[in-house]
Amino acid sequence: MNVELSITEQCNLRCTYCYYRDTHAKRCAVMSDEVMETTVCLAVKKSIEFQDSFLNFTFFGGEPLLRMDFIKKTVKFAKAQVKQNAGKLNKKFKLYFSINTNGVLLTDEIIRYLKKEGFGVAISLDGPEKMHNISRVTVDGKGSFRAIKPFIPALVELDAHAVSIVTQERIKGFADSIKWIFKQGFQRVGIDVDFNGKWTGENFDDLIVEYEKLARFWYRSKKEGLDIRVGLIQDKVALGLSGVRQKEYGCFINSHTIVVATNGNTFPCTRFISSQKNAPYVTGNVLDEGSGVYKGVFPPKVRRFVKNDRKECADCAIRYRCIAHECGCTSYYSTGSLDKISPEVCTHERILCAICDEYAAKLVREIPLERILKI
Repeated sequence: MNVELSITEQCNLRCTYCYYRDTHAKRCAVMSDEVMETTVCLAVKKSIEFQDSFLNFTFFGGEPLLRMDFIKKTVKFAKAQVKQNAGKLNKKFKLYFSINTNGVLLTDEIIRYLKKEGFGVAISLDGPEKMHNISRVTVDGKGSFRAIKPFIPALVELDAHAVSIVTQERIKGFADSIKWIFKQGFQRVGIDVDFNGKWTGENFDDLIVEYEKLARFWYRSKKEGLDIRVGLIQDKVALGLSGVRQKEYGCFINSHTIVVATNGNTFPCTRFISSQKNAPYVTGNVLDEGSGVYKGVFPPKVRRFVKNDRKECADCAIRYRCIAHECGCTSYYSTGSLDKISPEVCTHERILCAICDEYAAKLVREIPLERILKI
């Protein structure tokens, strides 16, 4: 089971592409001890019920390192609950902790703590200083790279997962930025795209050039037997060669997952986390034992995330590995509706799949399939 805890909506950065800029506009809500403890107890109870082999708590925000003491309190409480219920849990059960951070508040002490507790770390990193500082800026508009740079070696030692975002402002040179991240020693880079409804034909022409470079880098790395993961390329290739649907491959909605906002509201995906009263697609609240999160029943409007086969995509060969078709969250944030297809996202997916298929076809003739799919 995975539990995503939005422990604060406060953040020390104002990244230009942040999808929480509206839903977390006030930047003040924080999670209480009551919500945290209730969520942990619920997660342990569900882990027993499902006999899951693991329970992972991911600290999310805002910027979770703003509440380091709360993180430590949660870890201690979760360990105590697991120990108390050890006899009821799966014999192979393991407890894990993860954190998604912008890295600006890292210290040697925090690094030591994360290492001691075996945290999985996802660090926001868009490349070298010039590229990183284009979008990842502080409240007063200053770049954040220099605060992160001293801790890059320690993050590599922690086997941290770097996360980079493709934006219109950062297309040219994007592939080189990703290569730079790997040169620092990172083994895994996740890549997302800022779909804002403003991408132009010229943007996509530039993106094709960058994706070609990135796919070629991935291709050569695989041929050389390097154990690295270029998320954007690897995922599309894996989906194409395995035949697994995008929603089954990397979507939390189809798994045992609880996503919790600061006020205890639960959602089908982290993209919707908000403490606002009328936040869309709330599935329940951990403080309400009569809500859907306890019953395991999603409201009808939320079930549409899972059943979203669209008629207009019926004849499309890539529909099951296309986020325009498979990801309700992407549809909502790019069109304002779960049921609409964004032309921008559709174009992106066609470009990406065509490039990935070209290099995958070359690779299957040269190395075993299991090496290609190895992450």
